[in-house]
Amino acid sequence: MPRAVICLHGGNRYALPLSAVRRVTEMAFVSRVPRAPPALLGVLVGLKARPARPEGKVVMLQRPRGDVGLYVSEVAGIEEIPAEARELKEPSGAVLAQVDSAEGPVKLIDPEQLQRAIDNLVEA
Repeated sequence: MPRAVICLHGGNRYALPLSAVRRVTEMAFVSRVPRAPPALLGVLVGLKARPARPEGKVVMLQRPRGDVGLYVSEVAGIEEIPAEARELKEPSGAVLAQVDSAEGPVKLIDPEQLQRAIDNLVEA
């Protein structure tokens, strides 16, 4: 993972491969999906929707089955990620490894694992 978008959320730093990110946009309006699981905030739509959260960003991920927005508290920028990642003893979801940086540990997100998790969530 040479270059990655660094996202901050829940006090953690996460790295998404730059190749998996279409764009980053402001958190604006979200329309809830009826009977959707809590992890699914809703669908980004036009002006008739209500604000979901006043802060945060949406990282739009490129996917074969259509783009999906991932809510994060903040986007810190784009960084080069060192190749010396260490695998986590207990992987969590799409986070399989971690690297150290000057700002602290960065959890590396596997885009394929994330895609599977999103597909499972949407299809549930």
